Amino acid sequence: MPDLRDELEDLSVAGCIATCAPVVLELLHSARTTDEYRAVRDGFGRVFSCPIGPPECDRALGIYDALAARGPKHQRQVGHADLLIAAAAEAAGVPVLHYDGDFDLITEVSGIDTRWIRPKGSL
Repeated sequence: MPDLRDELEDLSVAGCIATCAPVVLELLHSARTTDEYRAVRDGFGRVFSCPIGPPECDRALGIYDALAARGPKHQRQVGHADLLIAAAAEAAGVPVLHYDGDFDLITEVSGIDTRWIRPKGSL
């Protein structure tokens, strides 16, 4: 998704992006070469990092509880990393920019501010 990558780069250069460890880990996991890994890793040195500590872990578990309360297997609809990402963003007072429907479910039960990001020129 080069357009989406460009959009995120523009936001990053403008100082409008924050991240957290699970996001960095997911992006590093997708690196195909050592050079690509290093480029991604080095790029995150310029970005504000939202910490994840005990309060954010507790919030993530609370969201998980709320999903489980919806009925059998509802908590299995979202990834653990997504729960931590949402909790870290909320604690930092920033919205989660995403293109992953899991965050819509998280918003439904938590009220955490999440926003779809779309590539330039898309609807």
